[in-house]
Amino acid sequence: MIISLQLDVPTTSNIGQDTTMARHSLAQLPNEESTNSAQQLKLCFNGSSLRKAQSKGYVTFSLTDGPEYHISQVANAVLVAKHLGATLVLPDIIGSEGEKRGFEEIYDAERFMSSMSGVVQVERRNHPDSFMQRLVSVKVPYNANPGYIMTHVDPLFRATRNVRVITYFPSVTMQAGRVDKDMSPYSCWATFEALRLKPELQEVVNSIVGRLKSHGPDRQFVAVDYKGEMLGTSTCRSNANKGMKNCYNPVEIAQFFQRIGYPQYSTIYVTQSEPGHSLRSLKDLYPNTLTKEDIMQEAEKGGLLKSKLEQELIDFHLCSVSDVFVPAKSGLFYANVVGNRIASGKTDILVPAQITSNLAQDHVSSYISKRSHPAYACFCQ
Repeated sequence: MIISLQLDVPTTSNIGQDTTMARHSLAQLPNEESTNSAQQLKLCFNGSSLRKAQSKGYVTFSLTDGPEYHISQVANAVLVAKHLGATLVLPDIIGSEGEKRGFEEIYDAERFMSSMSGVVQVERRNHPDSFMQRLVSVKVPYNANPGYIMTHVDPLFRATRNVRVITYFPSVTMQAGRVDKDMSPYSCWATFEALRLKPELQEVVNSIVGRLKSHGPDRQFVAVDYKGEMLGTSTCRSNANKGMKNCYNPVEIAQFFQRIGYPQYSTIYVTQSEPGHSLRSLKDLYPNTLTKEDIMQEAEKGGLLKSKLEQELIDFHLCSVSDVFVPAKSGLFYANVVGNRIASGKTDILVPAQITSNLAQDHVSSYISKRSHPAYACFCQ
């Protein structure tokens, strides 16, 4: 998957008539035409149709950083294990602050293992010291092509029968000869079928979604992925000729909502951990702007959601299921949220570009308007 350094905006002529936002300003979008009635897409194949080979060894890996990385790390590990004919070992989790968690603490392990049936073998195992001594770590580009895997990973696997896959995301200039343009069937299946939150966490997500919807008269909410700490003091780079930037601040987001006629009573969820002064401009214009601190119950703050990892998971899933998603920064979070939304048919994704148009249709993400997201290759119409 190629991640753009900028949030691009399509021209009106590139927007298909099947895009909900192409026909309405956001303020005029009728409830019955919103993504609440969107139909989930179907993968073009199923796991049972994929041939299962006898295991020749083991592939291990860890889920690191935030949930946007987890999806890609799982997909890559499954891809490597499939081409090597190896058994995949259920991963551990290492958060962005270095905290270590068991897979079952966050995700549904039974779902993961059953979803991989017929694709690759998956095992839970506590490795003895002798196993770990033979383990060789290898860096593998995301969506590596079979030739790269057989040339750079297979020799190590043959020698040790145990490899640890560390996924990295190469720049566009480094991708030639290393990665496939389209996602493979194995990557598609792993991306959209493998990871589900454990039931307790999913219940919390569902509860927060219900609270957000209850805040507004239209029972809808928009999720904005903006984290002040994520942007820091860096200046957002822009391309004035194309009306694009690689990030947007709360003032620009508020002006964007005003420009396209977003109602003042609208419910807006922002992924920033705490309200802070940086969100004041958005809250002044849209009083129903909420953060985790505003919407989470005290029991949740001190229980399931006390760590940064769980809070990142909440943000990722709220952005995936909101009625409208607005990314304030380009990157993997944006790309993988869009992938989830394409899979569920929730394609109302708007980018607050530096253009004067007051029509929501002119701000639809090019991932949607141009069908340029790799996820489209995974689904049949």
